[in-house]
Amino acid sequence: MVEDVVKTLKVRIKKEVLTTRKKERLRRITGRDTRIIEKYVRIIHHNRRKICTKTKKGKIRVHRGKLDELTLTTSKVKEEERRKNVPHDLKKMFPYCSHNEFQECRDIAVQLYEQGYRPNNTRPPIKRARRQLINAKRFVLVHLPKEKNNTLTRWWVGIRDSLDTWKRNTPYHQKLWLPLEMSTFHQKELKKGRIKSLELRYKRSTLEWWVYFQLRVLPPPSFYPTKEKSSSSLPPAVLGIDLGINIPATGVLLTPKKKLTSKEIKFWYTKQWNRVNHRYKLKLSRLQRKAALNDQSGKKHQVYRFLSLLRRRYRNVKRAYIHQFISEVVQTIETYARMYDLFVVVGYPKHVREEKGKGKSTRKFRRKLHQWNFSLVLALLRRALILRGFEPHRILTIGERGTSSYCARCGRKVIRPVRGLVHCSSCNYTFHSDLTGAMNIARKFLGALFRPRGTTITDYLTGQRFSSSHFTVCRGLSHWLQSQ
Repeated sequence: MVEDVVKTLKVRIKKEVLTTRKKERLRRITGRDTRIIEKYVRIIHHNRRKICTKTKKGKIRVHRGKLDELTLTTSKVKEEERRKNVPHDLKKMFPYCSHNEFQECRDIAVQLYEQGYRPNNTRPPIKRARRQLINAKRFVLVHLPKEKNNTLTRWWVGIRDSLDTWKRNTPYHQKLWLPLEMSTFHQKELKKGRIKSLELRYKRSTLEWWVYFQLRVLPPPSFYPTKEKSSSSLPPAVLGIDLGINIPATGVLLTPKKKLTSKEIKFWYTKQWNRVNHRYKLKLSRLQRKAALNDQSGKKHQVYRFLSLLRRRYRNVKRAYIHQFISEVVQTIETYARMYDLFVVVGYPKHVREEKGKGKSTRKFRRKLHQWNFSLVLALLRRALILRGFEPHRILTIGERGTSSYCARCGRKVIRPVRGLVHCSSCNYTFHSDLTGAMNIARKFLGALFRPRGTTITDYLTGQRFSSSHFTVCRGLSHWLQSQ
């Protein structure tokens, strides 16, 4: 079963086209919704024992129905079944806000609280411009043709203005039309899926308004055959991937052949990123040293401002290189998937920070370890493969503890004479440590398939469990579990 993927598309609102009246109404609408969300968060926090529950994994879940019983008298039921009094009547505080708008603000507040946001007097308030529109009845996206367009922009989004407008002593709601700076990239992304919702946000650093579209993207149909169709004529293969710090990733492809060739071994490595990373770290360390010296002397300076700008730039550059690395890995996986009935298994370094703690490694290595975004890499890789038609059970993350410490040929404990190499004294086998880890990750996955019936394989990243019946094709690779 192919999963739907939700993507976020960010589009700027052309404030130079907006009139003064539209700017004022946009400011008032989003400001009021932000205050409602802040109110909801405080109500959830003060009544957390009544409306909050904990899951087995320790995550907090808020019951929306119980929250409505505390905040809203209006409900879509009969007149005699409506609630007359509630402890926190938000309708009295914000009389011009409708029931649908309260529910939209409630959903955002619940999401913020479940993600860890807690109200505090010392904490700054929620950022302005939290306005989410749920269904298509609440907003309209319009594209004006060139011959019918007399304005400076072709793309407009019309949202339902929640502020009342009076005409003949009757309140009604107009549409607030906002011009969008839509490029060719945005138009291509909009064609890939259906708009689920949108959110308006205000960026204070640049003094600009943005629209965040939530797109529900249905991936293309999988090129793997389903159970109803005939089984795949391609030979089975398992690609084991070991994530690293100096070398971002290493892959080993286990095929029905009993020997590895250069085509089944892959290193994803960029020298340019190492140079850029080293340069940014030097700049950051110099600025941090300068800021510490100025703090001690009591001088007024702007070092912290430059430091925050440099950190933001470094974060953006790092993200760009991560996306480039993910695209290279996905291209290699697609090449293998055309030749084999492929399963991708990635090692999840969950306990690596605990094992390489203080006193067990150098300070330089620990600094690199804590700056390693392996969860982000795994999430982006899984999302990119699902968008290309891979089924969820074909992209697995398993524990990699001890995979680089045992021989990939005989399975015994190995030693490391040099950094990056492993040597087995029993079978006299010398190999690259990352390649050994990638091969052992794939062998660990294959070993789980030959357990007694009824066992399942758990994906470490998502927590999903898959039955061993999904991987019966891989039983033809059992020779990789024997001593080579």
